[in-house]
Amino acid sequence: MRKLLFILWAVTSAISLWAEVGTFSVVDEDKHSKKEDFYHTFEYFIVASGEQSGNIGKCQATRITRNWFVTAAHCVKSPCKNGCEIQLDLLEYSPSALARFTHTVKKPIVFVHPQYNTTIFAKNDFALLYLPVDRAPVTYYLRPTAKQNYRQIIPAAQFNAFLEKNRRAKAALAHVMSPKLPPLLYFDEGNFELDRKISVIAIFDGIREVKQDPNPVFYVKNLGFAHTKNFGIRKGMSGSGVMSNTGELIGMVAGHFDTWYQQGNGPRKEENYFMFPVFNKGLIDFMKETMGRDFDKLTIKEANPYCVSKTRKDFSVLIEMVNRSNKRSQTGGKPTQTPKKTGK
Repeated sequence: MRKLLFILWAVTSAISLWAEVGTFSVVDEDKHSKKEDFYHTFEYFIVASGEQSGNIGKCQATRITRNWFVTAAHCVKSPCKNGCEIQLDLLEYSPSALARFTHTVKKPIVFVHPQYNTTIFAKNDFALLYLPVDRAPVTYYLRPTAKQNYRQIIPAAQFNAFLEKNRRAKAALAHVMSPKLPPLLYFDEGNFELDRKISVIAIFDGIREVKQDPNPVFYVKNLGFAHTKNFGIRKGMSGSGVMSNTGELIGMVAGHFDTWYQQGNGPRKEENYFMFPVFNKGLIDFMKETMGRDFDKLTIKEANPYCVSKTRKDFSVLIEMVNRSNKRSQTGGKPTQTPKKTGK
């Protein structure tokens, strides 16, 4: 059986997408089932310093305090190395508004986990963004159309007139400026199966779509991330918060991979998986050091035993596969997986 499992995992081509702790009880099990539940999650664009405005990367970010957001490290590490501009899209409507933030080496607003390594599969693919939205300069614009494939900048008066006519857009902007922020779910030692369902939101050109996962979710301590079958994760969603159906932020989208396998002489089959970093000790320690006093504003809840069950499921084949891929990447050999991120 172990040999069969090894074959299933080994024949793999991967697309890697890569305070106080309190307790709680289950009170509401249908949170984050509709897009209005995701006012804390945004689409943003990254423009590296010195590049033309047309060369823009795209990811997502989830707000955890008034001024701090979490996202995937691979979205921002390279383009923001020598400085960049972060453009946070505030509304799903057209017209919309871009809150603009400048990151420089001397005045950083982008903080990448110090142990993030592009050759390590999914682990520590995590970054913090300091984005004080209510103090940022804002650009108002019309979204691109089939006839006009670029952002058309409009004056503030035109945007405000739109808000006065569209009460839903005005209410949405009010929620954005003063959102209800999710608590974080902390994972301690051990391998766990999540006793909750998870969901994420996909945001593309302002169009928001909730993706819900019907499959089991497992956290593997030795890998530092959780995994489940892919339920619609794709390029451009990196940094989107992975939410539980009881309202906790578990981690953020980093990547997905596709596996092909064959049993005996049977047909070749494909399965798709999604992996994402969760709030374990390594991430929490980094947040505490980076956020300073703002860290105390977070609500952090223990996953064990309130949201997870310890599992005896054997992850040795998965661990072996990932470690082999990591080792090959680090030594410059041909990797068993070809890393491709879901962001930018």
